[in-house]
Amino acid sequence: MAIAKIGIVSRDYTHKYTNGFRDFSDALPGVLALLDKEGCDTVLFSLYSIIPRKSFRPFHSIRLHNIKSVLYEEFTDGEKRKPGRYIVLHQRANKWHEYVLQQKFGSLTGKKKETIVEFIQDEIPKRILGNCCVLLCGESNGVKYVPKYKSVQDNFGLRKSLPKEVNVILNPVHDRMTRFEMKLKRRFLSQNDRWVVSVWNKGKQDKNGRVRDGGEPAWSIFRNGKKTEIIVTPLQNQMGVEIGILEI
Repeated sequence: MAIAKIGIVSRDYTHKYTNGFRDFSDALPGVLALLDKEGCDTVLFSLYSIIPRKSFRPFHSIRLHNIKSVLYEEFTDGEKRKPGRYIVLHQRANKWHEYVLQQKFGSLTGKKKETIVEFIQDEIPKRILGNCCVLLCGESNGVKYVPKYKSVQDNFGLRKSLPKEVNVILNPVHDRMTRFEMKLKRRFLSQNDRWVVSVWNKGKQDKNGRVRDGGEPAWSIFRNGKKTEIIVTPLQNQMGVEIGILEI
């Protein structure tokens, strides 16, 4: 799995999709066709991506020429969404092969040091796919902000564990993270000439009913310790999703 051109896709919870499912399923065929035409080799969806069901099997019929990898999360819909399997689909010889991951933690709160160290030792090797590594949502908290030094530090060895050839970290997220430390952690992980690509959904309300989307697109790109704004090319569409293209 060699990533060179990524299609980044986000959705808005408040958008009404024609098939009645509150996920990417209605837009997915059109999104893949558009990004395939644009020459993307990888498509990264924000989390809470697809509600799994037997009637939804688009990858059995979609023929793609350029896209070789699609990454998305299955989830259960309801009053509260519940994350399920994380799917990495990789196309070889015109056949899709499924690789399954599971988010291991969302924050460091209440987690013992041994838990994070085990994640790095046992799980990170499974997350390295070609020139990329996948960190699901709050797993980026595997690096720690230390208030005493006002900086992020690799206390558990997460960044150190990544081989040099891994020059992309894919970090799909459920909802926008508003704490200031998250930007610092993504910036820190992107050092040593590495990309960190995060994408999330819009429309999440806080306990007071306020939407916390902010005014920027629903993604964040860091490279070599700096936030990158101009690399992402937005694509206009009528599918109710937000799409950008990033060339590595």
